[in-house]
Amino acid sequence: MKYTRSDFPEGFLFGAVGPTDLATGLDMSRFSVRWIDILPDGRATDADALDRFEKRIDQVLAHDLRPCVLLDHAELPPALSDIGGWRNREMADYFAQFAEAIVARAGDRIFNISTSGLSTEQPGDPRTEARRLHHQLLAQGSARQAMRSYGMTNLGAEILLPDPVMAEVTFNKRYPELLLGRLEIHLPENWQNDFATIAESIDWCGVTMRKGDDLDPLMHIALEDTEALPFFMTLATGTDLDPAHYLDTVQKTLARDFPLRGAFIQSGNTVAVEVLQVTLKRGNQPSPWVRSKEGLHAHWNLVADIGGTNTRLGVVTDGELTDLRKHPTGTPTDLQDALHSLCDEIGTEPRAVVAAGAGPVQNGTIRLTNANLDLSETELARATGAHHTFVINDFTAAAWSVAEINEDNVEVLQGEASPPLGTRLVVGPGTGLGVGALLYSEGHFHTVSGEGGHMGLSPRHFDEVEVFNAARRIAPECFFDDTLVIEAEMFVSGTGLPILYHAIGMTEGQTNTSTRSAKDILQAAQDGSDACAVKAARMFTEHLGAIMGDLAVALVPTGGVFLVGGVAEKNRWLFGQDFLRAFNAGGRFDDLRRDFNLYVSEQDEFGIVGANNFCKNALAR
Repeated sequence: MKYTRSDFPEGFLFGAVGPTDLATGLDMSRFSVRWIDILPDGRATDADALDRFEKRIDQVLAHDLRPCVLLDHAELPPALSDIGGWRNREMADYFAQFAEAIVARAGDRIFNISTSGLSTEQPGDPRTEARRLHHQLLAQGSARQAMRSYGMTNLGAEILLPDPVMAEVTFNKRYPELLLGRLEIHLPENWQNDFATIAESIDWCGVTMRKGDDLDPLMHIALEDTEALPFFMTLATGTDLDPAHYLDTVQKTLARDFPLRGAFIQSGNTVAVEVLQVTLKRGNQPSPWVRSKEGLHAHWNLVADIGGTNTRLGVVTDGELTDLRKHPTGTPTDLQDALHSLCDEIGTEPRAVVAAGAGPVQNGTIRLTNANLDLSETELARATGAHHTFVINDFTAAAWSVAEINEDNVEVLQGEASPPLGTRLVVGPGTGLGVGALLYSEGHFHTVSGEGGHMGLSPRHFDEVEVFNAARRIAPECFFDDTLVIEAEMFVSGTGLPILYHAIGMTEGQTNTSTRSAKDILQAAQDGSDACAVKAARMFTEHLGAIMGDLAVALVPTGGVFLVGGVAEKNRWLFGQDFLRAFNAGGRFDDLRRDFNLYVSEQDEFGIVGANNFCKNALAR
């Protein structure tokens, strides 16, 4: 039978798979883009490969065709095969990064985009098969979530024939009993929870037909369960010179009320495509594709620095802080409301959220000791819709704040003007005493945070013995057993300085020493109006310098030692010769200590800067 455009529904689209110039006169051109080409190591993009991909998209558009892209993961980047391939759950995140790279570069010029078809008919070790299938499904769901976070629409999934099992997984969002009976005991732990991601919606479904394929099982599932989800069919005709069989198949499918919206021809013979072009020139061709003028929205992340009094929320676009909001920390509900409001104002969900606060992190939950609340990564995801959520200790963020620091952001206390590349130590006397480090290895930073603020301090001079003895009466629980060793934070912090001041007052016979804030004590020490405050400031300075020097010897931070936080920022006068003398006093290791580069960080909002740097690193892994 001879066909024209008039024999097909209005707006029905025809396309070709393969070279763009063969699709001239049709409506669509579809091609695959391989993960291994765009991210050769599975993680970092190849700029030249992305340029070639973008050029191909533009070539399709130059022929007045709709670009259709298939994300191909048939061949894994070797580096990812080395870590277990699809048996490794991390593959899902790596594949989502691949999808993001494609959409970020040319998503505004892509008509539709789909993920490869999956098969359950690969015999072998059941455990390997179960993990491979589950993690591939998780990867495809993660990729759709990542692409939607950019505002990308018209996302599809391919169904292979004959494989009705995968059709049921795609449409019903669960494993059918037949599959579970064979593989359930080998699926990953808590696999059911992953269906929240696997079930990320599709806007259309693709199916490839070859001679002899039976469409009936898929048609039954599709008509019953998808509420007329649009389908695009790819007909693989081999070397057949006559496209009549191709068009007959399309017509028969349409006649059965199958929701078919377009069809591609995939032929090994160019004549078949050329004949199809001539055939379809007759009749009215669908209107050209009009792309949205708005395009895709800017991708953004949300970073939070949660303090005992205030919470700072930062909006990060293209890696740079573009907006900063300040809210009272309040209750968990107050925090969730602030997150909701910010996301609603922007109008889209963030790709990732990182929240930093003072407190221990366990199993994705942080207990904020200075705010009396718990915050989990699950709650962050629920409040913001973000696909990646992280809760981190405040000194994990502090350590990351110096990852990209340069000479414009520091005051030099000792050493080189610009911090060299290498392991970096961060110490912050604030409300408490925080310690963090970035270990530099093989070209990358790796964060290390701990409880260095609770290391022990002991008297440095004979006249301090009485002070430590007095402090035992004020805070006995903070001493190490029956020694004169006290937690460093109990003297060297905003919380500890009043304890130190009170203990000094007791040694001076002041039985009714007034309670003073750290700010008042330091002010009185600076202007010399209170002898006890002067001695407290001197001990604070020397013990801080000494403990920082000890930590530096332990880590050998060739990239520098950094002071961060409010005390360092507002009281630079504390870090003069007495501080340096204590830092460099190391006995036989005096020279080693003098060789360390020592700085005060002058970055505004170092907690937000650090959370952002952590986020960039976590998403790039």
